[in-house]
Parts: sequence; structure tokens; C-alpha cells
Amino acid sequence: MDKKSINDLLENFNFVVPEIQREYVWGATKNKRVLSQFLKDLDHKLEQGDANIGFLYSYESGTEHYLIDGQQRYTTILLLCYYLAALEGDNSYSQFVSRLKLDQNVQAFAYRVRSNTESFLKNLLKSGVTDHNEVSDQTWYKSEYENDPTILSMVGALEVFGNVLKECGHIILDKVLNNVFFWYFDVDMTSQGEELYITMNSRGEKLTDSEQIKPRLLKKSGDRKESYGKEWDNWEEFFYDKELRGTRSIGTIDTAMNNVIRIVLELKTCHEHARLNPVEDAETISIKDVAEYMEALMSIAQLNADFCKSEIARLYGDSNEDGDFFVLKALLTEKLKGQTELYEYQRVYQTVRNHVRRNKMKNLAFLTYLNAYMQSPLSWYEYILKQGDESKAVFNGHELEKIQICHDLGKPAEIEIWKTQEHPFWNGEIKSLLSWAKDEGCFSLESFVLFTRSFNLLFDQKENNGWTSDCVRQALIVRLKNYPLDHCFFGYTSDQWKQIMNNNPADFKSFLNEFVGMDITARDKHLEKIKNSYPETKDNLWAEFVHHDYLLEYCNTKRVQYRDEYGIECVENCYKRPYSVKNMHLEHYLKLHMKEYFAEMQGWNYWIDLSGWKSVVRFYKTNWPIHIGIQYRQDKHEQYEVALSTDDYVFTESDKTVLEAAGFVCDNNVYTAYSSLDMTKLMELLKLCFSILGQ
Repeated sequence: MDKKSINDLLENFNFVVPEIQREYVWGATKNKRVLSQFLKDLDHKLEQGDANIGFLYSYESGTEHYLIDGQQRYTTILLLCYYLAALEGDNSYSQFVSRLKLDQNVQAFAYRVRSNTESFLKNLLKSGVTDHNEVSDQTWYKSEYENDPTILSMVGALEVFGNVLKECGHIILDKVLNNVFFWYFDVDMTSQGEELYITMNSRGEKLTDSEQIKPRLLKKSGDRKESYGKEWDNWEEFFYDKELRGTRSIGTIDTAMNNVIRIVLELKTCHEHARLNPVEDAETISIKDVAEYMEALMSIAQLNADFCKSEIARLYGDSNEDGDFFVLKALLTEKLKGQTELYEYQRVYQTVRNHVRRNKMKNLAFLTYLNAYMQSPLSWYEYILKQGDESKAVFNGHELEKIQICHDLGKPAEIEIWKTQEHPFWNGEIKSLLSWAKDEGCFSLESFVLFTRSFNLLFDQKENNGWTSDCVRQALIVRLKNYPLDHCFFGYTSDQWKQIMNNNPADFKSFLNEFVGMDITARDKHLEKIKNSYPETKDNLWAEFVHHDYLLEYCNTKRVQYRDEYGIECVENCYKRPYSVKNMHLEHYLKLHMKEYFAEMQGWNYWIDLSGWKSVVRFYKTNWPIHIGIQYRQDKHEQYEVALSTDDYVFTESDKTVLEAAGFVCDNNVYTAYSSLDMTKLMELLKLCFSILGQ
């Protein structure tokens, strides 16, 4: 591969765009923004120095070189040089036109896509016209030119030049001729062993894998390299389409082509290819193989199904899911088997996608499986179910169970199962629902639908709300034996919930059954009825969570913990800011009853101290050196610890007498007493403190 300036190319090559090549499109209405950006990028590069603008692939035929790839950019550059030369004046213009050898049998550049196109370009270059509005007024302009897309695009390019070059001060004729470069590749001279990892510019930008493998595959294609060169251009255009590409950058087209070639290699060889090795891989597959799969890919896109387009879009490389393209490989295999029914493609999609999002599939095993399926006359379901052990090596038991149900019951079952497993909560794994829908081991679609609706009625919250309400959690305390999970988790993530279901299969099923046929109003009434049936006694360990909403409200990830010192604690974000349940009860009591004690408090207020991994209800008085701290202590016979502390206050003898009579014990000027969980008795002790300290 050689680095060639525009001067070099005009001096040493006679390029031809052959009949089999595609139209010139960069100046077409839909692509004018592409041309505009190309000019702006070129201006920026020329400001920095030299501008490398890509690759030219051709092969030699006599004294001419037939372009295989790069014709869009090369045509644009020659039109640009013509435009700049004409603007500079007669001398520059005449010198440039003479280099094109327009009146000779072999020209420096000939556009032979159609005879009209060739004659138009020759006449335009001879005319010196730069205003796109004046082109159609020329005597040589024919009415049939109006139907030629390449001609219209060339005229459109002149319009873009006129609009954009005003802002591009570095795009001048001399710089374009001498400082704009292509990497030129003669495919007939390519050595299979040469090193292709060359740099495009001083920043070291390398050839993409697809750019390296393309000329090698073209070289192997014999007399069909022209047609395959055009097809490759069409494949890139397919990925360029905004409907598919969206807002992705142009650079992602190379990524897509790289991924297509990797898929072809894997499906053809049944071996994994983490990345392309262009030299070796070009010997493994042919451009005919690439064409076969690209045609299948474009046919799948024409099915006009969102799930097909979404899988094709993964080729751009911006999805973290299914990086090995398991789903797309299966869809391509289905296409190459000759499948025409869209619904069969949906079956393939649902089966493979569901397995991929739940498990790490084994690529090599799947490739072998698809290869065998390709040779089989059986349909997708039939093949999976008849292969036995081979299918078990690819699909787990849960997926096989669903396939069997879908095969036996047909579309009604498929519709319900597909819809349900699509729910983000289940994420494809609906083992529990399938189990609940069985009667003596026999699956009932009717039961499945009923249980699904009950579940959706109860678990109707978003993921960041833990999927359900605290009211449901409170009812589950009443109904489930093994709940909360590990005596800590009331259910927040879908994995936690699935474990809770697995730990309580019969009870959870019975719970859902209570809500069959209910609407939201009936649901809420029944939940309250369940909660009210559960007395708050010492025997019912979690009863206080049923009857005191503020407990679960504090736990934003619905987790508690237990410490010997402080008993059960509610926590934020799984473990932060632990708050003793009994201290939460105290805070709640204070909120409700503070007005009753207002007179006795004599200016004292309280706040909740959650620092230091322990919760303390602290009472304070402005400009007063004494503080009161109350903390539940599980390790002190399940009592509230009341502590009076100060840094510089000295208790009077009368204070000490009263405090000691009330049960306070002094240690380093901190007086500590203990009170039962009876809020009335605790407040009496506090009132005593207020009366002493308020004097």
C-alpha cells in the first residue's frame, strides 16, 4: 500500500468508475450534510498539515485502473479541484483540465456507470461552470440528465461547495493537490504475507480489521471482484442508513462490518473468533461467504420486525448484552434454511434471547448446534425437542420446559409466556410461575394467566422501589413461614424475591391465590385485613413491622440487621445509618405526644443522632451544658438507657440525691439509669430530669 497525493494519482493513474459500480451519492439531497462535514473535516486537517482521507482500491486493466472502493471520496476530491481551479481563473483552470486528458481516448478519470454520466462529467469539466443553478442552462445539458442520480448528485456537490467553502479558509487548490493523500491499494499486487498494520497519519490511526481483510477477499474473487466491490459498498451503505444507525457515529460502520465478518467466520468454521486476524481469516472464508450472510442479514432487516432490527443494531458494538451475537447467529441460520414465516423467526428470537439474558451461553457449543440445525429439515422447536442430550448441552432445563409447553399448546401459550418473561422482574426466569400453574404436575395455561395477573397486581412497583409496596411486605410477614429472607431481607431485588418464593413455594402460591380476580381497591382492602389479623405480641417476632409503617419506610432497600447490643436495627442502603427499632418507636411516640409534655420540658428539644453506628435520641437545651441521651439496649435486659452527660457542669448535691433516688448511677460525671419499654414510665423518668436540670 502506498501513500499517494492527488497530484500523484492524476500524474500516474487513469482511474475508471466501471458500469458495475454504484452511483455517486455524496451530493444527493439526503447526503449533503455528509459532504458538508467531509469538507469541514478536510479544512481542519489541512490547517494542521497533511490530510489523509482514506483508501483507494483498484485493479489494473491495460492502461486503466478500475476503482473498487473509494470512488465517493475520489470523485468528490476531483470535483472539488475542478471547482477551486475554475474560481482561481483561466491559468489554474486550464492547467488542471489539461491534466484530466478529457480529449484523449484514455482519460485521467472516467465515470462509466452510464454513458449519460460519462458525457455529463466530461462536458461539466470542460465548461468551467461553478454555480449549480447555471448547469442546466448550458447548451450541452440534456433533459435526460434530470433522471440520472449521479448527475444530480454532482450538481448537488457544486451547491454544497458554494455554501460551505466560504467557511473553509484552508481548502485551496494547491493544498488539495499536494497535501491531501489517499492510501492506494492495488489488489492484484497484494502479498498475502505483508504486514497491513500501517499508520494513516502521525497520530498512528490504524486500519480496521475489515479494511485489511477486504482487499484480500477481493483478490480471491477472480473476475467477480468488480461486482463484489460494489456489493461491499452496498453493505456499508446498509449500515450507514440512519433508520438503523440512528445517532451512532460513522466510525461504527467499520465496527459493524468487523462483527459481520467475525460472525461469518464463526458460523463457517464452528470456532470462536475473539477478533479478526485478516491475513489468516482471508484464507478461511471467501467474499462469497460474506455476501451470503450479508444478503441474509439484509433480508432479515426487511422482515420489518423490531426484534430483528434491534439484534442487527448490536453489530455497531454499543450493546453490553449478547456480545457474541447468539441471537443474530440463530436468526441468520434460520434465514439460510429458507424460513419465510416471521413467526418462526420470533420463536428463534424468544428462545435464544431469553437464554442469553439469563445465562452465559457457550459459544462453541452453540455454533456446533446451529451448524447441525442448518442441515436438519426439522423446525426450530422440533429440532430442539428431538435432540435430547445435544439440546441440554445448549439450553437449560427451564428453557426446555418452556419450549415443550409452547410446542404443545401453540400460540396462546407462547403469547402469555413471552409477554411474562419479558417483564424486567422475571428477566426471562419464570420458574415460580410455571410451578404455581401446575396441578399434579400438569401445566395449566389458565392457571398460569391467573397467577400472573395476581402477581402483577401485587408487584406493580418499579425496580428502584423494590417491585412492590410495604403493605404487601407486611402481609407476607403474616402469610409466609420463612420470611424475611435470612432474617434480614424483606425483598428488594428480583433475585431476593425469587429466593423468597423458592423458600416458601406453597405459601406464596396460596398468597397469590387470595388475590385472583381482584382489582386495586379490593387488593388494598384485603391486604389491610391480613395485617389486622396479626396481633402485635411477643410471640410474633416481626409483628411490629406489620403495624408500624415507619419501620419499613426507613429501610430504603428493605433490609434490617441484628446486633446483640441494640437488637433489630433498620438500615439505609443495605447497611448505613443503623437505627434501633425500639428507638424508632420512641421517636414516633415523641412526635405524637410532645405537646402533652411541653410544660414540663421547659425549653428542651430532641434530635436523632445516627452517627457512630448507633442511634441515640438526644435531648438538648439552648445554652445548657447538660445533654440527655436515650438508647435502647438489648444487652441491658431489653431496656432504655438514659444518660445525663456534661463536659463542664458540676451537679449539685441536691441534684445527685434526686438522681440517685431515681436509680441513676454516676460514672465519670455521667449519670445513667434504665427504664422499661413502657413509654409512660420512660417519660416520667425524663420529666424528673427536666425538673432537675431546668432549674
